Amino acid sequence: MQKHETKLKKIHYEYLDLEYIVINKCPHCNLDIHPNAENTYFLQNNTFQIRVLSLACPSCKEQYFILNDFSEDATAIHAKYLGSIPKYGFNENSLVKNTTKKFQNLYTQSINAEILGNQDIAFFGYIKSLEILLKDIAILEHPENEDAILFCSLTACLEQYHATNIHLFSKKLLEVLKCDYLHYQKTDAFFTYAELVKDCIDYFLLYLELLLKTINLNENQKLINGTRKGH
Repeated sequence: MQKHETKLKKIHYEYLDLEYIVINKCPHCNLDIHPNAENTYFLQNNTFQIRVLSLACPSCKEQYFILNDFSEDATAIHAKYLGSIPKYGFNENSLVKNTTKKFQNLYTQSINAEILGNQDIAFFGYIKSLEILLKDIAILEHPENEDAILFCSLTACLEQYHATNIHLFSKKLLEVLKCDYLHYQKTDAFFTYAELVKDCIDYFLLYLELLLKTINLNENQKLINGTRKGH
């Protein structure tokens, strides 16, 4: 994720009188774009009618493919959109670069699962990603408690090590994090809960960037003060 960006989503894209489903961001540079169509390819057998749309990003100029299923029974957005080549990822300019590889891998998998319509898998992935991110931040702020932080639950980590931020969490989100999956999966608000979890990840990615900048400034100030004392 980048600062002040719109969220990743599927959008309609018309090319040569056909309507495709594409993602609103470049899988290379992560920017919100209106891609330039360059060509289309058609694959067909007795069961499937697959169209591959070749696109180019107007920003980074990189090319990529979007695959759509134009079979009669693939009318829903999730069914029609089959994926992108390469898969959506993050570049060095995103806030995710500040995080651990463990977070990056799980968060990227969750995003790609959601794009493909695997909402339940994505939801679990987002919650676990949030837990990893919160614990990484807590360890940065309380390195002396690393073992306790690693083995505590997500809600315990929030309550014990993020007391100054916990007021930002809605009561509903805290209920979601504490409840069993089947409790909320069957409700109409399932997708709202997923958005709450993603919003919290976005918030803590920004928080982590500010924390790292503060740590860096403090360390630089210590070096400056030490140099002055040496003279």
